[in-house]
Amino acid sequence: MTDMEGNIVDVPNPSCRGPGYRYFGAAKKLPGVRELFEKPPETRKRRTRYDIYKRIDASYYGFRDDEDGILEKLGSPAQEEMRAQALAEWQRMDAIRKEARKGVKSGELVTVGRVMGEILYEGEEEERRKERERDEKSKEEFVVHVPLPDEKEIERMVLEKKKMELLSKYTSDDLLKEQIEPKTMLNVQP
Repeated sequence: MTDMEGNIVDVPNPSCRGPGYRYFGAAKKLPGVRELFEKPPETRKRRTRYDIYKRIDASYYGFRDDEDGILEKLGSPAQEEMRAQALAEWQRMDAIRKEARKGVKSGELVTVGRVMGEILYEGEEEERRKERERDEKSKEEFVVHVPLPDEKEIERMVLEKKKMELLSKYTSDDLLKEQIEPKTMLNVQP
């Protein structure tokens, strides 16, 4: 609606068709009206835990790491180094075995060389270390064994407690004291 001078005048809901104003044609492009039609920018919706878990696949857990070849390039030198160390250790042990066999076949006294001594002591050190670990674990796992009453004993205690409750409910303290004396004379436990 406009007034006499041609200015747009806000008329509160003249058509009774719902809330707000109706703008048609070029009126929608007027400076104040244009902002009314602009939609507010959507706020970024937080992802739910379900959405996060839904996107997890095998690559998240690292099952496809070998496909790109990067791990192969990094892993092959380390693997070669480990192989070389294992081979050197095996060759060293094999040489010691051969030396020991020669000594046994010839029947002469075999002296333990420095290398053989290292190997023997490595085994002993390993055993000592494992023993220490076991001792530490046993100290941590210290358990006090308390004898637990069996089923009959528990029933007896419950029954005795119920008897005492009934006696205290229906008898006086004086009567209970009088009963204690004859029971001690007859050697009957109260």
